[in-house]
Amino acid sequence: MTTTTFGAAAPRRYALGAIVLHWAIAALLIFQVSLGWRLEDLPEGTAQFAGYQFHKSVGFLILALSLARLAIRLVVRRPAPAEGAPAVKLLVKVVHVLLYAVMIVGPLSGWIMISTSKIRMQTMVFGSLPMPNLPLGQGWNAPAETIHGALGLVTLGLFVLHVAGALRHHFMGDDLMGRMVPSRTRQGLTIGTAVLLVLVIGMFPLARIWPFGAAAPAVAAPAAEASGPAVDPDAEATAAVADASADAMPADDASAAASTAPGVRASDWRVAPGGKLGFRATYSGEAVVGSFSRWDAKIRFAPEDLEHSTLRVTIDLASAASGDAQRDDMLKGDGFFHTAAHPQAVYTASRFREQSPGHYVAQGTLSLNGKIRPVPLAFVLTVKGDAADAHGTASLSRSAFAVGTGEFAGTDTLLDAVTVDFALKARRQP
Repeated sequence: MTTTTFGAAAPRRYALGAIVLHWAIAALLIFQVSLGWRLEDLPEGTAQFAGYQFHKSVGFLILALSLARLAIRLVVRRPAPAEGAPAVKLLVKVVHVLLYAVMIVGPLSGWIMISTSKIRMQTMVFGSLPMPNLPLGQGWNAPAETIHGALGLVTLGLFVLHVAGALRHHFMGDDLMGRMVPSRTRQGLTIGTAVLLVLVIGMFPLARIWPFGAAAPAVAAPAAEASGPAVDPDAEATAAVADASADAMPADDASAAASTAPGVRASDWRVAPGGKLGFRATYSGEAVVGSFSRWDAKIRFAPEDLEHSTLRVTIDLASAASGDAQRDDMLKGDGFFHTAAHPQAVYTASRFREQSPGHYVAQGTLSLNGKIRPVPLAFVLTVKGDAADAHGTASLSRSAFAVGTGEFAGTDTLLDAVTVDFALKARRQP
């Protein structure tokens, strides 16, 4: 019996767009399920973060293609349903409906998860297209996570049922599979279908070996170089600019720096345990506050001898902690601090000026991520005998140091300005 749509005979084959989308979505679904199961096994840090971002990108692609496939199904005429027993026809219909549900509910549940997560991170589809978060409360997170986690096995089960049903019809002599293969000959149908099935099934192992750019292991630098700043090709020129700008201080600042009381020389100071070196950034309007647990400062300073005062702070970037392990691993990766290549940040200053009694500004430079840039540091110092208390802040541009690349290179969501603050106690050395 031939069915008709709007008075015309039903076509014998699906539209080319439907065929292409059918096989593309099938391949992406198998890839996505395999990738989702692999994510927890990826090395923490750059590789795992890149894996999650890629998983989200593929999910949004599946959602877009599935909506396009649904639109074609609703608008474009398609072949008549295959003949068979009522129970078999019902099973086929249920499998098709569930497959469409998986194609759409899977990405939507993932979107709800990232929109309601406690850690809000901008999703950039394949690093280019920003996706907004859905306006939902955190109460949606747990149900969405449960659904999303269960869909992997459901998807594979439906896939097996769908393929088994199609093969059954094929070996019974029906031309059911031929309707989804762009070929007209029987031999071509057999070969083409086999090739497409192999390609789709091959997406499962492909996801298991897909590279995510894990950072190369750090190579220990020679001792003489480990404490020095990392320099890129433009570093010397940058440092020269910084020195030139420092030399160009106003006359009153220069005179303040050169004012040395007779007989008073800058002293060495040892930083006491318990000091703090923190940072503060803004992401999606919310503050991200963290600190470095490993850092050291070499200080030679006297308010009466600013001319001979110096400061050198060495920071172990791998010690960054912001209260979230995944975010901390991301900070150490190639997109931010790139600790594999540049494990330390170094701040040095040899020019100081007094703004008011006890208030100073260091005209220093920061070496970070292979870049050297001038960064003024304002601080307050209180000296009582051989004991000193100091605290201060500096503001810097993360983009000037190439901190935050790819989807985080923009400054709309993750603001460019980063504040660094410190507080310490020190004792004068003999």
